[in-house]
Amino acid sequence: MIFPNGFSVKIDKENFRDVLALYLFSIKYGVDIGNDWKIDQKNHTVITPDGIKFSLEGFDHIIFAETFLYDTHFTDFNLEGKVVIHAGAYVGETALYYAKKGAYVYAFEPQLECYNIAMRNLELNPELSSRILLKNWAIGDDGEIEFPYAKKCNGVASSYDNYKEKVKVRSVSISTILNEFKITNPDILDLDIKGAEFQVINDNAIQKFQIVRIEYSTEINGRKIGDLNYLIEKLKAYGFTKIRIYKHNELPFNISVNGTILASK
Repeated sequence: MIFPNGFSVKIDKENFRDVLALYLFSIKYGVDIGNDWKIDQKNHTVITPDGIKFSLEGFDHIIFAETFLYDTHFTDFNLEGKVVIHAGAYVGETALYYAKKGAYVYAFEPQLECYNIAMRNLELNPELSSRILLKNWAIGDDGEIEFPYAKKCNGVASSYDNYKEKVKVRSVSISTILNEFKITNPDILDLDIKGAEFQVINDNAIQKFQIVRIEYSTEINGRKIGDLNYLIEKLKAYGFTKIRIYKHNELPFNISVNGTILASK
């Protein structure tokens, strides 16, 4: 496959979907593949301009644009020593983003195939992965849930989906995370949990954080699951006084249905 700048990547049945996503990343966002974003074809990896390595397996051009081009997870230039709880880790791109800025990250991903890719991405970045703890857990109420099983990591699976195949996954609350890992002064809570935010927001432990970022979905598969104003009012009750709502990508959703809340004290 030849990219707009003339750079080429060999494709086959195994890597076609991933290389196509990389191609879309290039043409949609003007990314200079092969120069600014290096490609190691032998090891099937892509390297960001600041040196973070990722397996091309599971590469999603929209999510990588959100994280590394639009910088939608930005809270500060220097996060040295900050503690981040990140739920909905996908392939580990956001956890590595935070670790690159100096943070310690507790990351959680319930979809097994995404979790496995995330673990490989952490292995590709040993100097950063020492700052990251990654678990194949869901975030919500304490207990166990049935989570959709997909053979391919897709990044959009939700406990609200009607998949035929499901697997049991441990589910933990924010309170349990803080207690289990003995975290007394958490800094940033970053949630991308496909509707489960309407359960998690009721956990009073959220008031211990200084910054909360929530990618919310008030509807999933045409089903109303929550209200944006409910999230906002709960954050206000926890002492968050600066609250911004914005779209984090170009997907055609009304901001009342899908977007991001960034709240700070």
